[in-house]
Amino acid sequence: MSQKLYLQAKSQVRAAYDELGDWIFETFGEGRLDKCDELEEDIWEVAKRRRGMRFFTAGRPRDRKRFASILFPLFKGDPNETLYQEAFQDVLRVAGVSVKPQSRHKLSFGGGILYFTADNQGNLYGVVASDDYPMSFVFEFLDDMLEVYESIDVASALNKADETLWAEQQFVEDAFGVRELALESWKKRVREGDGSSFYFPEDALRSSEFVERL
Repeated sequence: MSQKLYLQAKSQVRAAYDELGDWIFETFGEGRLDKCDELEEDIWEVAKRRRGMRFFTAGRPRDRKRFASILFPLFKGDPNETLYQEAFQDVLRVAGVSVKPQSRHKLSFGGGILYFTADNQGNLYGVVASDDYPMSFVFEFLDDMLEVYESIDVASALNKADETLWAEQQFVEDAFGVRELALESWKKRVREGDGSSFYFPEDALRSSEFVERL
């Protein structure tokens, strides 16, 4: 290829990239990208402000495996669910074996407040709630769940569980089929206004996707 043809081809390729860059900027321009970022921040902030008991989880400190991970109905699609799971995993890792049966603990973190306790088998149970939610309600709920799990030989069942089960989301979310009992106890303690936020940005409310995620 002659140098002239090479330069022409190079120029055409560069022009194609320039056109693509112009289209991206026109479509998502700086202002629009900033607005998308702001909307995403709004979604996370609104989720953090939503009132009520949001999430129940349980796990075994010895191997840090969770056997319950239930997001309550009013909080379906909560973008902070992973944050709740990570906070509980940290407790399993750092303090799990030292938590005494029926003792009561709370930990504030970026997604709300994590309340947790343990059963006589050494398993941990936790709830994430907003900071305005009564602590007494949380531990009444956890007492209910301790009674449910006391009727189950959790240790034996987990020891016999095939390792492949831990890769299944359904098993990790509710290994012992307690979801309906958990929801029944939760419903007794739902307050008027739970699930709502103290703050709804106007732009976010215009997004149907945003509403669906909440």
